[in-house]
Amino acid sequence: MSISPPTRLGTTPGKGSAMGLLRLFGIFVWLLLPYVSPYRDRIIGGKECYEKKHPYLALLYRLTSPYCSGILINKNWVLTAAHCCKSGDIVIKLGEHNLEESTGREQMRTSAETILYNTKADAKCECECENDIMLIRLNKPADLTEYVAPIDLGITPPPLGTSCTVMGWGAITSPEETFPAAPQCVNITILETKLCEENYPCIVPENILCAGVPEGGKDSCRGDSGGPLVCDNKLHGVVSLGGDPCAQPELPAVYTNISHYVDWIQEHIGESNKGSSPKHGTLADAS
Repeated sequence: MSISPPTRLGTTPGKGSAMGLLRLFGIFVWLLLPYVSPYRDRIIGGKECYEKKHPYLALLYRLTSPYCSGILINKNWVLTAAHCCKSGDIVIKLGEHNLEESTGREQMRTSAETILYNTKADAKCECECENDIMLIRLNKPADLTEYVAPIDLGITPPPLGTSCTVMGWGAITSPEETFPAAPQCVNITILETKLCEENYPCIVPENILCAGVPEGGKDSCRGDSGGPLVCDNKLHGVVSLGGDPCAQPELPAVYTNISHYVDWIQEHIGESNKGSSPKHGTLADAS
């Protein structure tokens, strides 16, 4: 089974106003391209995540095709990227690991409500580059188990240099377009925001985290949209946009900064998300 669009937003490096316009155009082209051409990129430089170490990781489906990831933040709500918004019902699969095997531990839910930042519930789906975050209320609460459990929200940004893990089911080969049956994990580092400001024209610095490795070779990529960036066992980022091709030296990716949106999230989910979930040893699982 392969992941279907939309994907992590993408752009190419460059500076100056003309290049900025080209990069902005490129981001919207990326949103359209997967509908007429398949994925070619992947989580780069990672390995299979250990089962039971990502009980908060969700897979979003449109009809029968998975297309984005999400993150369970309590038994009623999943968080994802705004550019994963779809009209109509979204199917959410919890407790998923290997797409080719059914264990009986998986749980299927549908979207009862979607909320974009600064918009009304079930607002028209639009590209939300500046506020690439969306809440999905489940039609039925998740049954919490060792395979399905929420993750705590990071309430302050992680310090520069923090090692974090990003994960997802994005494609792992190109151009043959082989997709992993299980999610891939890779460790990357929180970098200075200015490194992303130089390359991505639509971002608002306080809304994002910039993460990667300076030498390249490790990165999230197309197909990983809406997935978690986990630092010290807390959710600090959501996969948003990045370079094309992925994992280029000196071209980190952009992640929605959860700490900037904590008040908004808690306003809608109706509770504090501090200290409510078990700890999971994510950072030990990727290299």
